[in-house]
Amino acid sequence: MREKIEVIFAKPFWRDWRTLTVLYTLIPIIVGLLKWSKPNYTYQIYKSVFWNTIHQLPLYEFYDYLKGDCNHYGVIFSYVIAPFALLPDTWGMLFWECFLVATFYVAVRYMPLQHWQKVFMFWFCAHEVLTPLFVEQFDLAMAACYLLIFACVEKKQPVWAAFFIILTMFIKLYGVMGFAFFFFIEDKKKFILACLGWAALFFVAPMLISSPEYVVQQYYGWYESLVAKNAQNLAETFNTTNTSLLGMPRKISGNMEYSDLWLIIPGVLLFLSPYRRLSQYRHQAFRYAMLASVTMFVTLFSTGTESYGYIAPMTGFVIWYTTMPWQRNRWELALLIYAFVFTTLCTSDILFPRFIWKQIIHPYALKALPTTIVWFYLIYEMNTKDYAKGKALA
Repeated sequence: MREKIEVIFAKPFWRDWRTLTVLYTLIPIIVGLLKWSKPNYTYQIYKSVFWNTIHQLPLYEFYDYLKGDCNHYGVIFSYVIAPFALLPDTWGMLFWECFLVATFYVAVRYMPLQHWQKVFMFWFCAHEVLTPLFVEQFDLAMAACYLLIFACVEKKQPVWAAFFIILTMFIKLYGVMGFAFFFFIEDKKKFILACLGWAALFFVAPMLISSPEYVVQQYYGWYESLVAKNAQNLAETFNTTNTSLLGMPRKISGNMEYSDLWLIIPGVLLFLSPYRRLSQYRHQAFRYAMLASVTMFVTLFSTGTESYGYIAPMTGFVIWYTTMPWQRNRWELALLIYAFVFTTLCTSDILFPRFIWKQIIHPYALKALPTTIVWFYLIYEMNTKDYAKGKALA
């Protein structure tokens, strides 16, 4: 059976860019058509950012038409969503889905990986790409931005690396994780100046379609909304958020009273621990390991993580497994398969009866467990392995 499978996937069809381009073109179109006449609540929230900015209305209110939810994105997001918000809802949502997939496709193609590694990432992540699409979520573009930041650093493009870091910070704050690659940047002065320049631009730009007073006021509102959202994520045991390492013990214990700092502080220390290995910085494989760590850490240590936010660690699994200069063993292959099955397939009916997802995996945030295991193992490798072996990947 194994030989037959290898023969099938050895065929050029699976490795041809035309196959993958068609696949990633059809995915958002099919999802968009399936949702053509159905409610699109998340898209309505995104769309409201543009129109509320134009009309200088509060961005972080619970408007009735948003069905009990509200926006949590920065005011600069009004420019990102503007081309789609100007269209009729059905067409706007369809093109929004296409835009999200296009960002991911371009990011993977732009990565300094070998052809087979990019192909593997496309196939490995294909099912998880569907998850945020069905709820129109921006997480797909966020995952793409982590890849683009790293690719720009590797290709010695500090201005563009700064662009994606600051843009994602002004949209969703999580872009701050892009600074994890700061020590790998050669021209740090140029990078810092670019960060300051982009920050000034993104702060001022929304004023062109509103007013300075309005924009400043919305930043205060953004802070207050994020604080309130974090409190809500902690208070509601079986809500859809906090599907993370922070959420697992809280939900399994029935929301036992404790501070998340007991998990966050050790997590941050573990994340930072590989930076002490200065001699490893020059090895591309070590830098790739840091990228994999970023994609997992940002998901595991956020109370806002939802089940559709795992596209970033899915890319991290591929990077962790394929970019190291040593041969992976069978146990590590089994770990990769476990992570794939229990991260992406657990949300579908392909292998799991629906009640397993609804009554076991989802209520107790167990979707975070594979990412947690792989991340701990990755941190162990980054603190103990010699990344000097092997040749640079690209």
